[in-house]
Amino acid sequence: MIKTLRRIDRKLSEEDAWAVLRDSEYGFLTTINDDGTPHCVPMSYALYDGALYFHCARAGQKLDNLRRDDRAQFTCVLHSRTVPLQFTVEFASCMADGTVHIVEDEGERQTAIRAICQKYDPEGLDTPACDRALQGMPATVILRMEITALCGKANRGRLPG
Repeated sequence: MIKTLRRIDRKLSEEDAWAVLRDSEYGFLTTINDDGTPHCVPMSYALYDGALYFHCARAGQKLDNLRRDDRAQFTCVLHSRTVPLQFTVEFASCMADGTVHIVEDEGERQTAIRAICQKYDPEGLDTPACDRALQGMPATVILRMEITALCGKANRGRLPG
């Protein structure tokens, strides 16, 4: 559960928090091991229709954890830059709490895969290379994270620029 920020001056507006989540290149999905410890893995993802979509292999610790406990947290950083001689870092980050489920519906799977492809290679969509890549997707698990809480934070309380 996301708690109130101690540095409220760094809290992003809800709109900016969603922008960080949408625009970050990758993030870290944290699930809960059976002994209660966190299991954190870097993930490519896409934000589509208010949910996060991920793809992964059909087996592994992350899936074992999610099958036992669907709660998770996703954290991403849009940018980070050390400011020389000021002993600070400019950044914009976001944390999302939610539940993660395996997508079984083939239509939703295709929509999610397309959203991920659109994010990472928009010029490559609808090309023979994309078609070849999509042929391997039946062997891939698609996950959907329903976001229940979102909190963004940035140095100076807003997105830079």
